[in-house]
Amino acid sequence: MAWACIMPEELSIVPRGLVCLANLDTRHQAVHRSIWELLDKERANVPLRYRLVDIDEQYPTSKAKRATYEWYVPKGILKTSWMHKHLHLVPSLVVIFFELDWNDPLFKEKQTELKNNIDLVRTNLDGRGAAISVVLLQNKNSFPTVDDVYSSERDQMANTLCTYFDIPKRSLCVLPVLPQPDNLSAWIDRLEQTFIESSQNYYMNEIRRVKKHKETLNNITHQLLHIRHQFKVGFFSELKQDIPSAVKSYKNAYSYLIDNARIHDTNILEMKIIAGFLNYKICRISFELSQPVEAINHFRRHADIFKSKTGPVDLAFEHKAWLSKQFQTFADLFTRCPLAIQTQHPGFYYQESAYQSMARKQIAQTTCRRIEPTDFDPNEFLKPTEFYGQRPWRQHHQSMEISDAQKEREAIAALRDAESRVNHSELIISLLVQAITHFKKHSSNRMKLYLMYNLAEEYASSKDYDKALNYYNHIVQAYRTEQWWPILEAILPSALKCAYLSANLQDWIRFSLEILNPNIQLSSQIKNQTQTNLENLIIKNLAPQVEPTVSANDDKWKALLNKQPIVIDADTFKGLLECKVYFTHDAVSVDCDITLQVALKNGFPLPIEFDQLLVYFNLKEYDDLANVIDVEKLKFSPNEQRILTFNFTPRGDHVQRTLEITSVSLIYGKINQTHIDFQWRTSLQPNPSFQQGPLTPKWQIKAGHILWENLPIRRKTNVIMRAAEVQLTVEHQLPVLLYESYPIKIHIKNCENVDIQSAVLTCICSNTDENSSTSDDTFLFYATADSNSETTTNICSMTFKTINKDTEIEQDLYIRCNNNRSREIIIRLSYERLNLHCMKEILIPLTVVNPFSIQFQTMGMMMEPLASLRAQEPFILMIDTKCISTIPITIVSTNLKPSQFIISECAIESQINNTQLKQDEVVTEGFCLRTQPIATPIVQNLLVGEYSLYWKRSSHPDIPKLCTTFSLSDFNVEQQQVYVEVSIPNNVPLQEPFQINYRIHNRSNIVHEYKINLEQINLIVAVCGSTMTSLLVPPHSSSDVNYTLVATLCGFVQLPKFKISMIRPPTQEIDESIDRTLPTHIFVVPSLKNS
Repeated sequence: MAWACIMPEELSIVPRGLVCLANLDTRHQAVHRSIWELLDKERANVPLRYRLVDIDEQYPTSKAKRATYEWYVPKGILKTSWMHKHLHLVPSLVVIFFELDWNDPLFKEKQTELKNNIDLVRTNLDGRGAAISVVLLQNKNSFPTVDDVYSSERDQMANTLCTYFDIPKRSLCVLPVLPQPDNLSAWIDRLEQTFIESSQNYYMNEIRRVKKHKETLNNITHQLLHIRHQFKVGFFSELKQDIPSAVKSYKNAYSYLIDNARIHDTNILEMKIIAGFLNYKICRISFELSQPVEAINHFRRHADIFKSKTGPVDLAFEHKAWLSKQFQTFADLFTRCPLAIQTQHPGFYYQESAYQSMARKQIAQTTCRRIEPTDFDPNEFLKPTEFYGQRPWRQHHQSMEISDAQKEREAIAALRDAESRVNHSELIISLLVQAITHFKKHSSNRMKLYLMYNLAEEYASSKDYDKALNYYNHIVQAYRTEQWWPILEAILPSALKCAYLSANLQDWIRFSLEILNPNIQLSSQIKNQTQTNLENLIIKNLAPQVEPTVSANDDKWKALLNKQPIVIDADTFKGLLECKVYFTHDAVSVDCDITLQVALKNGFPLPIEFDQLLVYFNLKEYDDLANVIDVEKLKFSPNEQRILTFNFTPRGDHVQRTLEITSVSLIYGKINQTHIDFQWRTSLQPNPSFQQGPLTPKWQIKAGHILWENLPIRRKTNVIMRAAEVQLTVEHQLPVLLYESYPIKIHIKNCENVDIQSAVLTCICSNTDENSSTSDDTFLFYATADSNSETTTNICSMTFKTINKDTEIEQDLYIRCNNNRSREIIIRLSYERLNLHCMKEILIPLTVVNPFSIQFQTMGMMMEPLASLRAQEPFILMIDTKCISTIPITIVSTNLKPSQFIISECAIESQINNTQLKQDEVVTEGFCLRTQPIATPIVQNLLVGEYSLYWKRSSHPDIPKLCTTFSLSDFNVEQQQVYVEVSIPNNVPLQEPFQINYRIHNRSNIVHEYKINLEQINLIVAVCGSTMTSLLVPPHSSSDVNYTLVATLCGFVQLPKFKISMIRPPTQEIDESIDRTLPTHIFVVPSLKNS
């Protein structure tokens, strides 16, 4: 229907001003060819289109201009040749290229030749307002420079040429490109600007000329001229690149057509086609200006206005064809817009275009028929017309009356004949495919499925059944997965008929099974007939029976009835045939039978008889042990459920292996003929029927009927060793203490009815910390004597020669852990019984903790904390031991081993032997030590020694004691220049003289002179004699100062304060810390004389 769906190519081209280039010899002249290639190449936003022409090119002749339109009656709106003429034939500018230098010796002759060429072009333009420009191709050396003394002369020559040629001065251009061009692209860009200016001036004049006619038009007889002139103004504005003015003119023309123009059956096609042109222009410009909302709103209004303007009833298909084209062209425009969203994208418009084409097809099938050539020649009514949208048999006819009714009837018959020859399905399929593409792009899956159904129906209508089946399969699978049963009810009959007509056996069987699904609520007659056809095909090898309206296809079907297995994934047909499998036990001993129950549920509407049931396992040795070939056991009534039980013995070499059902097959039909193999598999579907269900001990039955949803599923069972008839228990007390020999007592009781021979007890450590990278941090042994053996590992075993019947034996196990991570101990007893391996094991989780923590600090002789030690001075090392475990521990003894830098002031003996500690209890001991001389003023990180703690768990005194050794390091030692050593009695009698000796040590390399003063604080302790003196001490020597004192009061009294200061050398000072090392009080007791 080309006359109704017309969308000329010129309408979709972006208008650009036409410039004709004359006298360019691109074939023989390289410079000419370079100029043409630069102008003709594709460039963005170039407003001109160039065309090569000969100098004598004939242009379309210009019509005589009317002085007035008063008595003029228009024949139509827009001629079919008008847009093509102004886009490709009528130039806005003709550019004549000519090689002419200013100093050419033949300048006069060439000037005359060029004048003749200009006159020829002007004559061929036949009065059109196109401008003429001249481009002189000159030698580069003759082109004037800035300081050229002849430039004024050449300007005068150029002016003379312009006058001689009768062209404006701006229309004469010079290109210095001979003999070889330099920087030609820049010259062409400058030249093109003059072309653009001249072209736009031409189109501006054309717009003014058209607008002048508006004043002489009236709204009664010149309605078509109003629309025509507005369209021309808009088109010329586009050529001028004045887009706002163009869209304004198009909108004015569209509004005038809608509001003022008379539309009736004789001119409705012309009005709709011109309205479609205007709508296309408005929408295209709106999209180009990034105004998609404006374009969408205008198109919706356009569609709403003309949707009801059907036109002649006999040509209703023509209206549908026009509507379909409108939606299609708008969708094509919309695809260029990057702003499409899920709720507004081209797919909706392609969809509506397809639906309009479907309506067109339906009308054509009911009203259109082909005519015999003997009646009349239909081609006479299908000839091209002068104006868009007019009828070939009544061109220029604007009256509402039909002058020749017989000719009108013949023309309508010819149009119907042409319509009957149109391949509508091809149009519909193309539109639906484009719509599906956009809906898929915007993730609209439901709309995509709906359109795929329409596409399948259209393929089936065009008898392309194979492509239709591809879409039907996809649609049925998607809707079945989402359980849209009402939609499937509408689709499946068509899909089944398509599968029959294409003789596709597998798809026909699949669609038949889909129809038989109890969830599909089709009539019982259809379901019964479908199952009967399926039975006739599989059991009796008869072709399916179809409706009388469907053409028989028996020959193709008979060729398919050979041996052909049809595999059906039964997991997808939930409700029609369902299967559940259940191993009665999660694990089966190798000396017991495996019990497997297979439940089948039939959903066929009629009784059905299957041929075989086959169960397949991951261990192929069991494949033949759970099969049914008895047909009587496989006869099912409608909605019947049946449970089949199988018992078989596991093989001895399958111990510690998993037996798993991989698939179940139910065969319908003879295995040596065409048959259906219903298969349930575990890995083919995301939601397979084999799911891990609740492990119930038996089938749940209510009122004598099996509740299918309550049937459990267990498709795996483990084959395990024969259960050992022994009792294996342990006694131990957590937590485990780090480094100890943790005791566990193992009890083994023989519950077999015979003695157990050669039983092996194995203990293994299993790491629970996945980050642990070593396996040698746990040691197991059966005797404490082996605790320090190099052969101890994280596994140990022993063999019991005989364990008598009903006898219980005990075995000690000791575990030593070398870090604090958690771990598990596996205790396993294994032996042979009746040629079967028997095993019993238990798992013991262990938590390991530190038994105690150690803190140590150094103190001065006056029990003051020391930040650092002083060389050759005594100090006290205090060590605190705290129990941090919940298990009491016993400290057997301790030992301090001083380093080579430390000497002991007295014998080192343990002060906390055999001390028991409970949780959070602390025991302390101290040692008086002295540092050796040092060679430097400060020594850092000095090692004091090693402290060894011998301990064990209090609850097991027979366990050997453990030794934990701590390194006493990180002490700093300073060398002091002066050290004062005091000798004082522990206590003194009241009012009896006693002496205090102060020994001053000089540990420097020079002589020191000190000033010493014993300052009297009170009269409680009086000083006898002088209290102030000076003392000279040689290097590395000492001197004594003695004082006699008398106490006058009993108790712990304060001593006079000893002060020492440096006299020589005067630059050194005595450390104030010496004062903290001197005694400040003494204990005074009553005198024996007074008592």
